[in-house]
Amino acid sequence: MNKLTFAIGLILLSVGVGSLSAQDVWEPQTNITGYISTEFNGFSELKDYRNSYGISLSEAGILTSYKPTKELIFKSVFVYRPDFTFDQMLNEANVQYSVTRGFNVKAGRFLTPLSPMNTYYYAPVNTSATLPTIISNYEFFPLNMDAISINGSAGADFSVSYDVFAGGFKNTTWMKTGPVGFFGNEIVYYKDLMGSRASYIDPSFNETYNVAFGGNLTLKYNDFMHLGFSAFKPKDDILPGFIRVEDSEVPGSFVETRVDVDLKRFNYGTNLKLKYNNTKIIAELWKGDLSTGGIDKDLEGAFVELSHNIDKITPYTRYEVKSTDDVKYERYTAGVMYKPMFETTFKLEYLMYEQEVEDIQGVVASFIYSF
Repeated sequence: MNKLTFAIGLILLSVGVGSLSAQDVWEPQTNITGYISTEFNGFSELKDYRNSYGISLSEAGILTSYKPTKELIFKSVFVYRPDFTFDQMLNEANVQYSVTRGFNVKAGRFLTPLSPMNTYYYAPVNTSATLPTIISNYEFFPLNMDAISINGSAGADFSVSYDVFAGGFKNTTWMKTGPVGFFGNEIVYYKDLMGSRASYIDPSFNETYNVAFGGNLTLKYNDFMHLGFSAFKPKDDILPGFIRVEDSEVPGSFVETRVDVDLKRFNYGTNLKLKYNNTKIIAELWKGDLSTGGIDKDLEGAFVELSHNIDKITPYTRYEVKSTDDVKYERYTAGVMYKPMFETTFKLEYLMYEQEVEDIQGVVASFIYSF
């Protein structure tokens, strides 16, 4: 019996050593995934829009990653959106090297690591059919940057993570998305309705380049609570715009005049996530200190979203408030996401904008196929 036990022990030991040796051999990892998203938008009434409803391909993305070693990973993400340029559709193209868990270096183009919701930019990983306007309007920070990032984390049940970065980005504000082209254009739409004399941003601004630095610090307790703090400081810039001034030849009427003003910005925000079993609450608050032409202005944007997963169905609701220049509105959203399998996702939501001049109601439906 002792000889048999000894023999079995040798066999088990040799298998264990063999398994350990196999684990020490790193196999390069390659992942390629993608998705196609079709979206329907319908609004109660939109003034000066050709259509108040429509359906179209909203996104088509390809995500690739290659990890030749444990420490090194290459990543790229290309997302087609109608009317976007190639540069705007190349969302990510970067490489990251991990020295330790607490110290990683990333270089290239990547999603701006300031807001958790910004990393949910891609349709399959976003619960809602629409993104909060603080993300889709790009007023507080850009979607992505060409930059260098130093990031890392420490701790187990209670952990701390950080990300500091510096680099360049293309100025982007109020870009239309969706088959109707209303999302991302809410501020311009309400300015027109109000007859605002405040500055309009010339579309040429979205073709200019700027540089910035920023950072994020997040405190985490298991998956129950995440609390983050972020700041973003771009270089002072020139803002090309238009203002409405009274027409000297036609009293009571106004004409648009081109005005270039100095633009100074500093944006900061905080975010919170609470999760208990299948119930989740996420919230963000962002503020911007702006100075245009020597006039100080405050930007504010906030949202809170509640969702609860029931097997393959996730109902959700979200409240938002946005204040920029002379436009302020609130948006209410209620919807449901149905994901019967990995490949297919259905989303349906109702939303309402409340604003002093006009309230707008809408319905958004989307179908996402992932592969």
